[in-house]
Amino acid sequence: MHLTKALIIAMFFGVGALYAQEHPFDTTLVEHNHTFFIRTRNVDSSEVILSIKCDFKPMVSDTLWDLWEIQITDFNKDGYKDILLSYPANGAANFTYDLYLFDTAINSFKSIAGFEDYPEALSLTVDHRYYYSYERAGCADMNWVSDLFTIQNFKIIHLGHIDGKGCDDADKSNEVIKAYKSINYNNDKETLIEQLPYNSNIPDNTSKWDFLKKYWNTNYKKFL
Repeated sequence: MHLTKALIIAMFFGVGALYAQEHPFDTTLVEHNHTFFIRTRNVDSSEVILSIKCDFKPMVSDTLWDLWEIQITDFNKDGYKDILLSYPANGAANFTYDLYLFDTAINSFKSIAGFEDYPEALSLTVDHRYYYSYERAGCADMNWVSDLFTIQNFKIIHLGHIDGKGCDDADKSNEVIKAYKSINYNNDKETLIEQLPYNSNIPDNTSKWDFLKKYWNTNYKKFL
């Protein structure tokens, strides 16, 4: 947690609290020998202004829509706190995210472009430099996708993709898990690494979380 580097005085509210005018987010964060003021101001029921000041000097002012929650967390595990924003999508069960990583070179937070395409991202346990996402793709969450990526120089590099299809009433033989490697780190160009039977690897719908964790942690080097 690196508590010697950071002092957080935060006001966190229940899910959906940021929609209410009377519940703004207001956090003071001491990081890298500077004091940061992270605040939101509601314009209306869906529009929010996020402002970040460093030692009272304005650094960031972004307009956000349908903001659900703010988390202050060391996302990339470099010892400095980052800002993770969540938004509801297709109902409260699905979320998209924005990420602001702390940059010690400029003593500010940088928005990571494209991070919204990698929901529910978790770092690998064997190597925290790499992350995998999870996104629902229909059929009561039995069809889904997962992406492997890393962040270098504050830019996302896409490495791999898993397409899990556990629901196909027309042809059960199509219920498979396909893993692809990105070609030249381009998520629009990929090559098939392997294909696995779905039901023997994921016998019930809750097993996919263990499968994804084990698969990416065991096989991520195949996608580098």
